[in-house]
Amino acid sequence: MAPALDTPGGGLDVTFCDPSVDGLQALQRRPLMQIAPMLDVSYEDFRQFMRILIRRSQIWTEMIVANSLLSSQKECRALSGFLDFAGHEHPIVCQLGGSDPSILAEAAKLVEQWGYDEVNLNVGCPSDRVAGKGEFGASLMKRPEHVRECVRAMSRAVQIPVTVKTRLGVDEFDSQEFTQTFVSTVAQGGCKHFIMHARKAWLSGLSPAQNRSIPPLQHGRVAALCRSFPDLDVSINGGICTKEHASGILLSAPRNLLGVMVGRAACSNPCMLWDVDRCLYGDAENPLVTATRRSIADAYANYLEEAHPPVDEVATKMCCQTHLALKPILGLLSGKPGHRNFRQTMELLQKDRASRNLGPAELLRRTIQVLDQEPKSRAALDEILPFAGEPDQLDSDLTALLGRDAGSRPDCLDSESPSCAPLLGEQLSSVDDASCEKAVMRKEVGDTMNKFRDFLYSENLSWRHLSSPRAPLYDNVRRHLL
Repeated sequence: MAPALDTPGGGLDVTFCDPSVDGLQALQRRPLMQIAPMLDVSYEDFRQFMRILIRRSQIWTEMIVANSLLSSQKECRALSGFLDFAGHEHPIVCQLGGSDPSILAEAAKLVEQWGYDEVNLNVGCPSDRVAGKGEFGASLMKRPEHVRECVRAMSRAVQIPVTVKTRLGVDEFDSQEFTQTFVSTVAQGGCKHFIMHARKAWLSGLSPAQNRSIPPLQHGRVAALCRSFPDLDVSINGGICTKEHASGILLSAPRNLLGVMVGRAACSNPCMLWDVDRCLYGDAENPLVTATRRSIADAYANYLEEAHPPVDEVATKMCCQTHLALKPILGLLSGKPGHRNFRQTMELLQKDRASRNLGPAELLRRTIQVLDQEPKSRAALDEILPFAGEPDQLDSDLTALLGRDAGSRPDCLDSESPSCAPLLGEQLSSVDDASCEKAVMRKEVGDTMNKFRDFLYSENLSWRHLSSPRAPLYDNVRRHLL
């Protein structure tokens, strides 16, 4: 089962709950599942693909720079490239990036006029082009009073909700007191809902991808924030990889935690969203009655056929439009036989000019035909997707030794994934590098590692790095976990 969010000021207190239907029905006021805004990902094709899998979730656009929006309007250029969305994408949130209150207010008006359900201010992106040159995103956390004025201007300009997506801290400003002061200050501007990425951000030294994995997850601090501000709504983001994990959090979290936000997990393994409408929202059925990966591919191919018809002339290099149109479905066979072949075949077809001219829908169908030639790949395509199960639960003894932020055991324990760093990162980060070899010989750390290794073996997982006698234990863990 999944961990509860009930530890004051720290990581997850590992108590567990049962995601009963009655319990979930009591949560219907919440957004429950939110699909995160992701640069170069959350464009219209991706959102359409998400709606094949899940109808009820709140879906977000990628960040739109407020200055760019107003410049296009001023120059009489079409805004559709920025703001267009389909009617069935509701509920949909438009995220804006910017730091000028008046410009953000005008951009928010356009968002409202276009029919969005909510407008969000980005105060969490650590990308250099956003937080550095743009001087917004996560860098705004250092100026809470200015963020308050931005939110106030936006709230006065529109009737739809104005929310803020942010992090627990930025650079050296990462204490719980700082986070509470930031939230309290920004709330004075009219923000009633904060989406908290349960990590801090480093504005220099880490890439955006590293900022999603290296700073340790601290879900418990988000729960503490909920208790500190019972009149505010909060959503949690970061490290949530399965619907079972999401349901466990929703059922055990403070009441004002509105929902969970998933981002990269929805990209890398989109099938994890299957059954969310039924298990979280209580719908009688999911969007696809016979849910197989083949039926998902067929539905997306039908969309592509209408949205991106064949063209006669395409540049000799890989067509950008075709690449972007097919990008959302690349994770369809994640963890299944044929995953690599699926991606490689699609890439080869995109590089072939004759095939590319047929349009992305035909390329997708031809890729499926190639996979059908392999029995295991064909079986994976026709396998019925599983309904949501019980939330995952770590071994209780291991959980106690690992301490806070143990989390659940979904895809996070993949040896190629940095997302398992929070399991041991917080405990080991307190060991001073200068004395690490001496410190790691302490019995409690050794016992923790033995328990962790035994757990991996019991789950048929293999982590050779943890059993190498030639490397100091601390260096080994730091290199392969952090």
